[in-house]
Amino acid sequence: MTALRRGLLAAVVIGAGALAGAVAGQATHTEFASSDKFIGRYTALLRLVMANAPQKVEPSDLVYSSIDGMLAFLDPHTNFLRPDTWAQMRQHQQGAFHGIGVIISLRGGKITVITPVEGTPAARLGLRAGDVIESVDGKSTDGMDIDEAARRLRGPEGSTVRITVSRQGLAAPLEFTIQRARVPSDSVRYSFMIDKDTGYIRISDFIRTTGDEVGRALARLQKEGATRLLLDVRDNPGGLVDSAVATASMVLEPGQEVFSTKGRTADSFQDYRAARDGLHFTGPVVVLVNRGSASAAEIVAGAIQDHDRGILVGETTFGKGVVQTIFPVRDAALALTTAKYYTPSGRCIQRDWDSFFTSPEESNGKGAPPPPKGPVFYTDSGRKVFGGGGITPDHEVHLGEYSERMARLLANSAFFHFAVDYLADKPDKAAAARAFVVTDDIVKAFRAQVVAQKWLPAAEIDAAIADPTDRREIGIALRSEVLNAGVSLAEGYRVFLNTDEQAQAALTYFGEAAKLQATAKDSAKPAQTAGRGAAVPGA
Repeated sequence: MTALRRGLLAAVVIGAGALAGAVAGQATHTEFASSDKFIGRYTALLRLVMANAPQKVEPSDLVYSSIDGMLAFLDPHTNFLRPDTWAQMRQHQQGAFHGIGVIISLRGGKITVITPVEGTPAARLGLRAGDVIESVDGKSTDGMDIDEAARRLRGPEGSTVRITVSRQGLAAPLEFTIQRARVPSDSVRYSFMIDKDTGYIRISDFIRTTGDEVGRALARLQKEGATRLLLDVRDNPGGLVDSAVATASMVLEPGQEVFSTKGRTADSFQDYRAARDGLHFTGPVVVLVNRGSASAAEIVAGAIQDHDRGILVGETTFGKGVVQTIFPVRDAALALTTAKYYTPSGRCIQRDWDSFFTSPEESNGKGAPPPPKGPVFYTDSGRKVFGGGGITPDHEVHLGEYSERMARLLANSAFFHFAVDYLADKPDKAAAARAFVVTDDIVKAFRAQVVAQKWLPAAEIDAAIADPTDRREIGIALRSEVLNAGVSLAEGYRVFLNTDEQAQAALTYFGEAAKLQATAKDSAKPAQTAGRGAAVPGA
């Protein structure tokens, strides 16, 4: 299977309250007076452009573009959050929004329901996976992108929205008038028992509710018998510092350092430690990471590695070792890089600015990331770890690549469409999905649909079915999508996880994780400080 990569990486974000006063206090009256002179020049230039430019330009476009240019002078992570972006960010970080409760995607160019969210208005009214939303409040969705569709479906709590839906097997479209309600946007997408001893938790990002979500999931898994924890932060772009600390606190010893920050202002020197109360999981831990694990995800992974609390498996992480403070500016906000963060061993894992838009495997022109380099630091038990360029896992494991044929089937949503069609006439869709088995007849039916829909030429789908690897991947994808459509996304995800090379490799390292944890406890000393004196550019 291929690893999916996010295009944009979120920041490690802390609230403005802690640092806002410090920033204002550090700037002298002389410095402000000097800046006032330049503000006057800027205002004069803005007026000249607006009055004399050959085409009419909105003032907001000019001002926002100039702000973007100014902030680009600082670093790639500092950015201006325009009013709409700032509003969306605040809503997302709260862990909920107001809407009808559907996960949607573009499938075949149509706004399609992937699944209704359990307990929401959409689920109660009977929307199904595969339903195509043809219009929202009378406006056709033809040519509409996902963001616009989501904006139209969302709205104030208690307000109503009218949607028209076409459904497989029905000649006429369905009309729904749905009252919007609070819809949770959980950051813990999946949490379940992989085997009788191992609990699995996947965190998609760190929002305000993440600590509570992880705590509930972990407590439930322990009741179900979990004595080992597989924590998955792959493709997790980061988020709120407090939530990262809350998550790390559940596996670290009470009072252990999670990370520290150092910046230009006095208040930017902060030390974050694991909570002394609350839930503390004491069993062995393995953490899954990849090149999409960044920022707050790296804080959690780095603390676990530095304290020898668990084993990291996967790929070298992104390498974002700076924190942003959010400063509200009227209806917008500034996300300003105010400090670097350091893992408990003293390392900063920030990659070079020049490589910000380059993934690790691209930076050396090969399929594998370069070997660890940079300042050497030491974990609690004396193991070597490295600063700069992300966090190197203890065991490097890569996901396999799909063949071109499989990639094209996935791109055409072939498995999703087959699953929806298969379940269309089943009265009990959940039972049918759970009983679904990929037989030769199912594969033949899938082949016929692929050819009829022209997702692949007959010769290519025949070659895929004849190829043992492709045939296996086809079976996995069919089983997963039928469970997605008939039961839940979590049930479909289980199927993929059972064939996930990184996850399956991670399960073999719990013995090593337990021995490492015991060694760290025997040493009973803080992370060694020999590496703290190593040079960190810009520290």
